[in-house]
Amino acid sequence: MASVKKFSAGAVRNQLRHNEREIAKSSNPDIDPERQCYDYKLSPDRGMTDYDYFLQRKSELYCYGREDVKVMAGWIVTAPQDLAEEREHQFFETVYDFLAARYGEENVVQAIVHDDEGGQPHLHFCFIPTVEDPKHEQGYKICAHEVLTRRELRNFHPDMQRYLDAHGLDDARVMTGITREQGGNRTVAELKTECEIERRLEERNQTLYFGESSGPQLHF
Repeated sequence: MASVKKFSAGAVRNQLRHNEREIAKSSNPDIDPERQCYDYKLSPDRGMTDYDYFLQRKSELYCYGREDVKVMAGWIVTAPQDLAEEREHQFFETVYDFLAARYGEENVVQAIVHDDEGGQPHLHFCFIPTVEDPKHEQGYKICAHEVLTRRELRNFHPDMQRYLDAHGLDDARVMTGITREQGGNRTVAELKTECEIERRLEERNQTLYFGESSGPQLHF
């Protein structure tokens, strides 16, 4: 139900602009401009652009000078397919609260729900991964490696499920068989492919059920 990606400084601005739908010619063919009115933002309005806030917050933290340092991370959390549509907004608000508490709301750069693509709506949650750092005067440093550890990735889905259960969303099942088997570390493209496969299977089953298949008749 969720996947994470890390970004170096050179990729941050374009990623934030992509999430805001500010890029005129996106490389994503699934974006439907007529549905962009259904997208909405959950991160706080800080009176500046998300990128400006990223720069401001980054300046408050110690950061190694290498170009390959991952200065931002982004979780993508997809609404469960069997979740009632009227519960989706509550689901994403609760997921946002879980993530903001986990990584620190002061480190949240951007949180946007997309409902303008094929498949299920999903949340883009971008944040600066920080850890305590007594060696430098800032007191905290940017270090995705220490935040997104194997243990963190292994515990992410179970912890989020417990949080959802405790906040009245026990019907939002993020712990599935696939989640347990793969650790939930799937890309948006993989999620879309899975949804498309399920859609085609459903259409095929409906065709067979109503006897519209041109092949031999099946009996169940």
